[in-house]
Parts: sequence; C-alpha cells; structure tokens
Amino acid sequence: MSDSVLLPTNIEKIMRRDGAPHSVTTFTPAKTALLVIDMQNFYMIEGQISYCPNAHPIVPNINRIVQSLRNAGGNIIWVRNVTNTNAFRTWSNHYDRMKPEIIDVRKSELAEDSEGFKLWHDLDTRAEDIWISKTRYSAFIEGASNMTVELETRGIDTLILCGVVTNICVESTARDAMMLNYRTLIIEDACAANSLEAHSATLNTFYSNFGDVQMTEEVIRHLRVNDQMVV
Repeated sequence: MSDSVLLPTNIEKIMRRDGAPHSVTTFTPAKTALLVIDMQNFYMIEGQISYCPNAHPIVPNINRIVQSLRNAGGNIIWVRNVTNTNAFRTWSNHYDRMKPEIIDVRKSELAEDSEGFKLWHDLDTRAEDIWISKTRYSAFIEGASNMTVELETRGIDTLILCGVVTNICVESTARDAMMLNYRTLIIEDACAANSLEAHSATLNTFYSNFGDVQMTEEVIRHLRVNDQMVV
C-alpha cells in the first residue's frame, strides 16, 4: 500500500472546494498528537483471529512519523483495543451476536494482561508517551476511553492517525475526531486494512468529506520546527 490510492476526481473536488489538495499542512507540535491505533499482537501475529496481513509493512512508516513528531515536541498516543467487563456491558449488542468461542478468544487475547493486548515489539514506544485503552472501534465514543480528557488537558487540536485497520478503528476514530472539531489527518501508507479495496474506499471517503489524507513523506515534509525540517 505504498502508492497513493486517492482518486484524481477526489483530488480535483478538494482543489475546487478548498483551493489546495491538503488542508493539514502546518503544525504546532505541542498541539499535535499522533494516534497510533491498535498496533497490537492481536492484529499483528499470524494465526490470531483478527490478524491483518498488511500491517507489518507499515511499521517503519509509523516509526518514522513517531520519531519526527517526537523530535518536534509533539505528542505520541498509543491506542490499544481492550475487551473487558466494561466493553461487554456497554457494547452488548456488538458482542451478543458473536459465537461463544470467538468471545472466549477476545476475552483471553485482548485482556489488559494478555500477549494479544501488547503492542508489536518493533514499534518505537517510550514510557513517557501517552497510553490509552479503548473499548469501542472509536476512541471518542463516550465511555470508550479517556481520549478527550487527555487531548483537552494538553490543549491538542490537531490529530494525525495511523494503524489498523484503516476501515474500522482508524476510520471510526478519525471521523469522530473531525466531528468533534479536531484538525484530522490520516497517513495512508502508515495504515493497513485486510484488502486494498477496503483501504482505498475508506481513505477516499474520508478525504472527500471528513479530513486530510497524506503519505508519510508528505507529513514529515510538513513537520517543521523553527523552519528546520524534522527528519
């Protein structure tokens, strides 16, 4: 998924509407957060029920964005999906439709003390980063996480999103972020879905109506501190 999937017709639409192909090209690092969505073993290890086969190639791009924003003084937020008692209680209609054996796997593999819950080992994490657990696809749904509190406490108004999977948790979180008035950007080659078709459809819809979509190199090019390029 290294080549842009944005359709020329959608780029033309944004050019007509906004006068430029991208809306998020300037950053105040202290007010910017990178949300890395669900890059957990549950989605990264082959054989897991939610394994995303396209996730491994995006790890280097995620690390590049992490390093660039961290060097600029921005905020890194690792968002992890968790299945716990609160999830079953508040999202019962979602879980009630699943087979009992699938529920059992999620209970064991997405519990906070499980291997499946842990982030993939090759990610550039630091203890001082921000760590958030969520119980819904979107981290912004009331009761799903403390995301809004963390962002408001730090005065963050701009969000860069990456991770898995593009068309479910990344999309859900990104759409809600935009609707809550955050400047919102998805990095297309730092996201992965189970198919190119799902990945492409989501990014084109988001770009056309909700927020910006850029490639890793574009975002790094825009990340500047005192007019010096962050690399």
